Order: sequence, then C-alpha cells, then structure tokens
Amino acid sequence: MSSNHPYRYLNIPKDAPIELKPSAGKGWGVFAKQKIQRGALILQEKPLFVIRKARADITEEDVGRAFQQLSPQQKQQFALLRDNATRIFPCLLMAFAENCFNLASGSDAWVSLPPAEGLFLLHSRFNHSCLPNAKVPTGHVGDEIASFATRDILAGEEITICYSPVFECLTRHERHQALGFTCDCRACLPGTPFQRLSDARRRLSRGLQYLTHGVDVDVPSDGGLGTSSLSPAIVDPQLRRAAQNFDIPLTSRFIYEPLSAFLWAEEGLMDGFMFQRVTPGIRAVVGMFRTRENAAIARFALVQDTWLERLNVAFRLYWRGDAADQSVAEGFRVMQLAASLSS
Repeated sequence: MSSNHPYRYLNIPKDAPIELKPSAGKGWGVFAKQKIQRGALILQEKPLFVIRKARADITEEDVGRAFQQLSPQQKQQFALLRDNATRIFPCLLMAFAENCFNLASGSDAWVSLPPAEGLFLLHSRFNHSCLPNAKVPTGHVGDEIASFATRDILAGEEITICYSPVFECLTRHERHQALGFTCDCRACLPGTPFQRLSDARRRLSRGLQYLTHGVDVDVPSDGGLGTSSLSPAIVDPQLRRAAQNFDIPLTSRFIYEPLSAFLWAEEGLMDGFMFQRVTPGIRAVVGMFRTRENAAIARFALVQDTWLERLNVAFRLYWRGDAADQSVAEGFRVMQLAASLSS
C-alpha cells in the first residue's frame, strides 16, 4: 500500500516544498506542497555517491565498491529505491542507472566535459515531461545539483523535469525512442495541432543549431538512440558542408539565434535558464561584425522587447555579407582543430 511504500521513508529536507506520492500512470512522483514561484529553488541535493566514468562504462563492480563505502544509514536509504516505484532492483547497477544524473554536462548539448554520474535519491523521483515546469540546470559547479521552477507551480501540482536538454531539438518519435517510454505531455499527444507544430519547431531548431555549431546534437547511446538513428538535420549536402566548414555567413548566424529563441519561446521552453544560455551567443555575434551597417541593425534588434520583434529586425540582414565572414570562419576552424588535437 502507498502508505507503507519505501519512498515514504526517503529523507526530504524540512524546508523543501515537495512531497512524494503516487502519480497516475507514472508510479511515484514529486508534488508541490505549496505554490512555488517561477525561478524559486525547489530542491538542492548532494549525491549519495559519484562514479567518475561514462554511464555506458560503469559496471556492477563499480557500483558495488561505491555502495560499500556508504554509511549504514546511507545504505538503508539506497535500499529504499524501487524499479518503477514497485519492484526491488535485481542488481546494484540497474538501481544506479535508473537513479543517476550526469554531473559532467556543460552549458548546452554541444559541450563535452569529463564523465561523471551521481546517484540522487530525491531528484531521481521527478518524472519526465517534454514541457516541464522545473529544471535542473546544467553547467553546475561540483557534484551538488539543484532544481528550480521554470513557471509558477500550484500546490498539489506534479513537478516535472526534462530528462535531456537535447530533447529541445528532437521530434516526439525521436524523444520516445531515447526515453524508452511514452510521454503524455502536450507536446507528445499525437495528432493534435500543438504536437504537429511542436515537431516542426523542434526539428527546425535542430537544423539551426547544426548550422550554428557545425555538428548535430549528441544523443547518448545509453539513452537508446544514437545520432546515426536520427534523420539528417540538414538535407542539402552543400549547406551541410558549409555548416561543417563554418562557412555560414555572419549575418545568417545572427538571424539563426533569435529564430531559435523564438521557436523555443513558442514551444514554451524559453525559461530564465535558456534565456541566459542563448543571449551570450547573440551578443557575441554582434561583436564579430565588421560592416558598420550590419552591426547597427544587430544592435537595434537586441533592444526590441520580444523575440518576434528581434527576429523581424534581424531579417533585415538576410543575404547581406560582412567584412568579417572569412576571418570568422577561419577562426572557428582553428578552434575546431585545437579541440580535436587536445581530445
């Protein structure tokens, strides 16, 4: 019975505005005990233990060694974990795999850092949504992680997070392949106008990111989906080569930034953390312009109030070249070569 469920005995900080209870069709989940304002801290948590390997390389022996180093009380807390909230895990490795977070994530899906996985008893209780109301920001310092509300959350409402930042650029089918289960959020309800628009927005976002970074999104193989399983982000071979060689004009790069942001805002994903992630890139492009008129248009775009207004102004740069195009492309190629030599 739920009143005697092991999750009732997980140690939740007294000041955390959350409780654990059954979630219809999802086992157990995390729910708000009170209204949580947008941007507010929901939960800060230290890992039970950390294994500094890529998830796919972690073995039963690795988890066993980490488990043996726990205190008796920590071992008792670990033993409360359940497979899909009901069954006891058949092995330590499976318990770890189902309840760990990647601690090596960079600021976005195109940054790679040394691998590390931490087991978090409480954050692993958050259920997934492709349109979540909370986020565990990447780019954190140290092993501790924290979750924040990305919109106002009402008392009694389930708190959800998105299990991977690359889902921002994947269609419903691609996300479900990676998840291994069917999400029932608004972006995943098949056949609805919003779901069809969602797929279009996320697919276009992926193509824009490819044009900007010169590489496709990286979907971890242990998530059930590798990039080789994805349909091409850019179909035209000439345009794909231009992206990979960083030959995309600077004016186009500037347009892609507010266009991506507009798509994510329409999708309902433009929270404060994403805003902080995209704005430095936009400002960086403005600083690269050498053609004075281009720089003036870009600066004017930045002072607009909405992403749509910024995009409308940015489109004035369409088909315009810039005196910095060649030097910027060469600079990107040098950075790519340096990164490949250091890896």
